Amino acid sequence: MKITILDPAMCCSTGVCGEDVDDALVETAANVKWLKSLGYEVNRHNISNDGVAFKDYPVAVEKLKAEGVDSLPYILVNDQIVMAGSYPTKTEWMKFLANETSDGQSQKSEVDEAAKTNILISIGAAIAASNEKALTHYVEEAKTAKLSLEEIANALNIGNNLRTEVSQSVVQTANALLSDMQPATSSCCSGSGCC
Repeated sequence: MKITILDPAMCCSTGVCGEDVDDALVETAANVKWLKSLGYEVNRHNISNDGVAFKDYPVAVEKLKAEGVDSLPYILVNDQIVMAGSYPTKTEWMKFLANETSDGQSQKSEVDEAAKTNILISIGAAIAASNEKALTHYVEEAKTAKLSLEEIANALNIGNNLRTEVSQSVVQTANALLSDMQPATSSCCSGSGCC
């Protein structure tokens, strides 16, 4: 998860400069340190000191053009604005992290589902191609991926049915070709006495 904080104009991000200490900035500085300790990438850009960096965030530039500098700060997660006009509390940060984790789980499930489908297709294809080595490999991969016995059996049956259909089609084609190659003869053999 990539976190970006786009700050309004200020002399420092800690909030401890000048006579009036901004508690929200002090808390944000602590939260940034905490987020980084969790392994998150956190970037912070101040419009007065690092305004050029804002161009890397088109969604923020559009919002800034529409609403002006008073709409800052912008909090972005994976380049999408999730909060504007104030800094998140630690509780709000935890919600952002929870949402990102659940989205990540959803994406992981989709990837897992695709990998599972690929393994099952590979099992069926290995049978259809009569490739014992590949079949053994993909059945082991299916077991490692904890696919159910029913899923594996279904893939085996599909591959077997396909192989049978292909075999029958090949045999029919071979018979038709053989039939075309044989000379036309009468149904009675000469000298058989049937006619």
